[in-house]
Amino acid sequence: MRLSGWITVATMLIALAVAAVAGGQQGETTSTPGGDVVQVTAVERQAAEAMSVLRRTRSADDAMAPDAAARFGERAAFGMNPGLSRRAIGNVAHSVYIVPANDYVCGALTLGPGAGMTCARTGDIATGQSGAATATLEGGAIGIYGMVPDNVESVTIATGASDTTAVSTENNAYFAAVPKGTVLRTISYTGPSGRVEFPIYDPALAFKND
Repeated sequence: MRLSGWITVATMLIALAVAAVAGGQQGETTSTPGGDVVQVTAVERQAAEAMSVLRRTRSADDAMAPDAAARFGERAAFGMNPGLSRRAIGNVAHSVYIVPANDYVCGALTLGPGAGMTCARTGDIATGQSGAATATLEGGAIGIYGMVPDNVESVTIATGASDTTAVSTENNAYFAAVPKGTVLRTISYTGPSGRVEFPIYDPALAFKND
């Protein structure tokens, strides 16, 4: 089911950020990870085999906002190419794009002029071992998003002392918004490697500790 008991954010804005998630471990950096890697010109076979969203023909609706695409293209983390993006989740409040890279796949959460990004090794996505990224949304809400391989239909977000909520995936991606100050614990799902569970980090605390 969806997050009907949590909040809907009508207008959200986040600053451009790069978060690398490899093997379920999330870390944030002010530099561009893998910035010296050659930018890909086509979706890599392993990525297409793992994620059906990357197997479908790209359409005009899959294009990222020009400003965000230009910023990501300049940074080209892990050789990512915004010109190959696919929109996995999209409505008036937010969009999540899947962006191919070199041995990585990146997920971009774009809202207004800003965007956030998480990248995972293609092999980790394929085996169902990629964790979640977070971003601070306008008003202080927390956005939780990430990528999963084919046949993962939902992820479970654990918050507070014992609360859990199942979030449906769309096109190999998921997105949820929770109120500011929510205690974040873990995200879990069952994929090719069985059940996996990874910690979720509050972006406000992450920046505070930098």
